[in-house]
Amino acid sequence: MSGAVAGAQFDISTVDGPALTPRISGIVGLCLTSFMWAIASWRLLYHYSGWCHGKYEEEDINHHGISRKRLLHGLLWSASVVEKIAYIYMVATNSSSKLSYTLLDIIGRGVLEFSTFVIGTVHWLSILSETRAGGEDRLAFALFPFILAMATVAVTASSTAEAIAIFRGGYDSVDDFIATSQVHRVSLLVDALAYFAHAVIVAKCGCMVHRCISSLPTFSQVGSHAKRNIVNKMIIPMVFCALSYALRAGWMAADFASQIISPDTNFESGVGWWVGCCWLPTIIPSIMLLYSIRKRDRVAEPGSMVGVAEPLVKSPETEVLANPFQSFQRTFQDFEEEESASLPSGR
Repeated sequence: MSGAVAGAQFDISTVDGPALTPRISGIVGLCLTSFMWAIASWRLLYHYSGWCHGKYEEEDINHHGISRKRLLHGLLWSASVVEKIAYIYMVATNSSSKLSYTLLDIIGRGVLEFSTFVIGTVHWLSILSETRAGGEDRLAFALFPFILAMATVAVTASSTAEAIAIFRGGYDSVDDFIATSQVHRVSLLVDALAYFAHAVIVAKCGCMVHRCISSLPTFSQVGSHAKRNIVNKMIIPMVFCALSYALRAGWMAADFASQIISPDTNFESGVGWWVGCCWLPTIIPSIMLLYSIRKRDRVAEPGSMVGVAEPLVKSPETEVLANPFQSFQRTFQDFEEEESASLPSGR
């Protein structure tokens, strides 16, 4: 009897909140995606142009080639375009059709967004790999790109299989596909594992950055306010990205569980799903990555790679007499000047 009562009290259909109509979901999603498209378009033009604050930089800006920064902006722009088309179709028809589902959930969030986020993480790893890392970190630098590459292949393959299945599987509607398709369940599981692994890798990157900055000789020479600003500026994008990836992984795992417990329930129509799995894990990492890679690619020095930012810590073997922490030294000086200007002259 108690088991029956407990079962009656628990309704899987209420877990993700009230259902949203396709039109409402489309309107909200269209506003958010249009905002991201505008920013991505501006940043893409910025990285491919030579104009900065009204002045043309001719000396050290890399104008040619495809770097990680430009690839990330291009993928993000493509994802926003694909998703915007899907949302427009949802608003116009007030329905979730196979076409809009394929564009939005499979191509947009399934392939393009994950690839965009992976490029951002690879960019962070490439910068960290230039530091004087210990043996454990060197193993991470070798292992993490391999894991991300395998996750990208797995997500792309499962998304491709899902796109084929939804059109050739004989399903009457998207709801029928979500409720009965084994391919969809496998895709949910693969995506959840991929995003969880990605979240762990980004969290580890944040820990390595914190350890690297804290070990700098110049770090002890600045005030606590400057230290907080420096650490937050470097680590906050990684923290928010890791949390966003983990949030999406959690909702996908919950959706997979709901497919097993209550196959007839459309877990993907509730407000919780749209907010927790679709909108927040898209907008937050996108903003954080755009902020993190806001600077243009510089012309590579001899022996360096185009598009790789200045190393956090330069190798003492290659630059014995120079300050090996120049990039952070400049940042510290900026913060010290700001603090000095805000203090009374009688200090």
